[in-house]
Amino acid sequence: MCDLRFKFSFFGFIVFMIPMLINIVYVIFPPINAVEEATNVNKIWESIEGITRVLYAIAICILVSNQKINFKSPWFILGLVFLILYYIVWMRYFIGGRDVKLLGKSFLFIPLPLAIFPVLYYLFAAIWLHNYVAVIFMVIFGIAHNIVSYISLYNK
Repeated sequence: MCDLRFKFSFFGFIVFMIPMLINIVYVIFPPINAVEEATNVNKIWESIEGITRVLYAIAICILVSNQKINFKSPWFILGLVFLILYYIVWMRYFIGGRDVKLLGKSFLFIPLPLAIFPVLYYLFAAIWLHNYVAVIFMVIFGIAHNIVSYISLYNK
């Protein structure tokens, strides 16, 4: 089950970077009506979020499974679906005039899509790559990230 070895993972690096590309565009084109960040976010959750984000990135990029990568795997397909949904929500934001309210607006009845979709993408991608260390980090990150996102959006 856990046949990981230390080696640079090209696929892991690509998996990690694809969702990050939109963040470059976001920095160049920030919200037109940006609001002050919430200050009541629990620092412990923020720390857990930050640490597990880094640990996931390290694990997905330097741990490689001996198992064959299958591009027909349901895990790959599910990851791709959530990646596409993630980019659709970002497109809604940019096409919608970069209104900050769009960042937290539900999509397909799913609350916090910009917190949920990338976590599911990263989770399914790690399963697809048979990287169960990264899976553990992403589960922890996902919990912390969604708590921080919820507090940031709804407890101002």
